[in-house]
Amino acid sequence: MARRAVGARPRVAHFTVAPEFVDRIMVHDLRRLRDHEDVTVISTDGPPLDRARAEGFRVLTIEAQRKIRPWADLRALWILWRLFRRERFDLLHSYTPKAGLLGQMAGLLAGIPRRIHGCRGLLYGPAVPRWQQLIFRMTDWLTNRIAHATLYLSSADMRFSIEHGLCRAAKAHLIGSGIDLEQFAPSPKIAVEAAAWRRQVGVEPDKRLVLSVGRYVAAKGYADIARAAALLRARHPEARYVWIAPVFAGEDEVLSLDLPSEMGVGDIVQCLGYVENMAPLLAAADVLVHASHREGVPRALMEAAAMGTPIVASDIPGCREVVRHEESALLFAAHDAQALADALGRALDDWPATSARAARARAVVLSEFEQGALSRRVWARHAALLEEGPGATAPMA
Repeated sequence: MARRAVGARPRVAHFTVAPEFVDRIMVHDLRRLRDHEDVTVISTDGPPLDRARAEGFRVLTIEAQRKIRPWADLRALWILWRLFRRERFDLLHSYTPKAGLLGQMAGLLAGIPRRIHGCRGLLYGPAVPRWQQLIFRMTDWLTNRIAHATLYLSSADMRFSIEHGLCRAAKAHLIGSGIDLEQFAPSPKIAVEAAAWRRQVGVEPDKRLVLSVGRYVAAKGYADIARAAALLRARHPEARYVWIAPVFAGEDEVLSLDLPSEMGVGDIVQCLGYVENMAPLLAAADVLVHASHREGVPRALMEAAAMGTPIVASDIPGCREVVRHEESALLFAAHDAQALADALGRALDDWPATSARAARARAVVLSEFEQGALSRRVWARHAALLEEGPGATAPMA
């Protein structure tokens, strides 16, 4: 199969099955990567791809399922194989577990000479049934086995993968995470937008706005937040809760929209959908509560910290990649609504201490989580593999 001419820019496929992932995460790296490579985005279709198209990225769409669906997955694998054979990419970069499995298999079969998988989180939380954990570990092992390299955002995830034989140490590379610090920076303009947004959701200046951001699924801990809100109602009647909780096609474990009312907090909790520009919302919030049961490296924490928004988060490895308990945030045991209520109560009780922790969190994010630095690390791994040339290593070894 013919490959690119000497000196030509490498043709790189960036593949996911989640269009919102392109909008919220991938596009920030792709803006910088296209300085070095010809970028093609491959994803299932949906409105979140509009921004990538508007910015001039080449976007190809396929039909695929987010979750394991054997017959649909076989069809998607065949479609991907045909696409990869036709396009003759020099390098494939897959994102998220499902896209990693399908993409790496199709890339191997189609003869894409260099293949990278980006691990943004593991699906091995204690609440996941053991049979599902075994399936996820098997699929991750196969994905990493096929790929020439796996890029980890989280040092904890990389250690776990190596220690449990899911990825060879020689293939594992820690790249960390990052956000666009120009987008998430306090400013007079954002302050005006934040005030307007508070008025829009009806949170008066004398109330405390407690914001949560994440897909509206059980693993994001919304039931825990609702229970904590009920526990805190008498102690902190000024607290109002807003959830930016989008529901995407193909999600499992989607929660009921009646959850706040069913738990007795429907009058103080608002559940909203997808929001593209999060900076004004974070600026409007008094506290970000992130109650997720499992994460890679949560962008919500990085974005909140960059905006100077105090953080109360579950004590899980992904959150600890961004903040430290008592130093830059208050952490609580995941799945424990009482612990969440205690931590949030502390944050609301002692505002000087809460503000000081937020300032320290912002300093850490500004120094360690800049998107441009992350993009350069990603390109460095692309370049290293491309320079090796096809056949330099045996990925299945």
